[in-house]
Amino acid sequence: MRWISAAVGLLIIVVGAGSAPAQQSLSEVAGSIKLKKPEGEQVVIDRATLGRSGSSASATMSASDALLETTMECAAAATALVDLLEEAGSSMAFYDDEWRGRVSDAGDAMFVAYNNVRIVVGQGRYEAANDMAERGSDLAIAGLEILRGAIAADRPVFSEAKRQLSEGIGLLESAQDAVGAVKRVEQVEADPPLINPIAADQSIRALCGRRFERETTGFNGCVEEQKAAVGALVSRYAPGVGLDTATFNVVRNKCQFEWPGDFVNRDRCERQRIATINK
Repeated sequence: MRWISAAVGLLIIVVGAGSAPAQQSLSEVAGSIKLKKPEGEQVVIDRATLGRSGSSASATMSASDALLETTMECAAAATALVDLLEEAGSSMAFYDDEWRGRVSDAGDAMFVAYNNVRIVVGQGRYEAANDMAERGSDLAIAGLEILRGAIAADRPVFSEAKRQLSEGIGLLESAQDAVGAVKRVEQVEADPPLINPIAADQSIRALCGRRFERETTGFNGCVEEQKAAVGALVSRYAPGVGLDTATFNVVRNKCQFEWPGDFVNRDRCERQRIATINK
């Protein structure tokens, strides 16, 4: 099959539990590459082949984004074939050379998209999404082969082709949802940004200024209370509160999202959630 030769030399990007930063180059992730290859073969990073693969996934794209992008491309290619089948089902287009030419072009695009799904190997949290993407692309290719067989036999019987393509699209879309869900989890587990003292001071003064007349006792007390909360937040770390880093980051990121600019409530939010987890 033509996809076998097209796949030679393609880079397999590993999507692990912690995906690479959005602008990470291929050279930076080379150490975590896993290729589908027989034992003993040398790993070759072929940027030229990657560039010719037809995928919009680039060397500057994170591994998880590459999995999402290639899965979306494969679903789009399969959808284009379903659209052509819908067109033929309501007319005599099946026997038209122009329609068959468009099917041929769409089929070639389907094979490229199929190969691109296999450039990326999802591991860890992304394993389920990767499995769905591969099963979906397998179904889509099977549907294409049935359609090509119908054209070769000059028999407009392709309901099974449509079924296979549609089921493949469903799995590919489920894979996209699964990637998105993992990425959201990783975002809340990521290291939260450090508190910038200048930005914090501006936020505090703005918050207290909305609550009290500036330079009054109430305003000054509010500022001092907020600054004390900043000190508590800055001095709080995962080991000190008995949490692993990922769990601590989830607490901190969620509390920061819920209480932007209000350090007292952010500090209270963290203390309450940490206490609940440690019960």
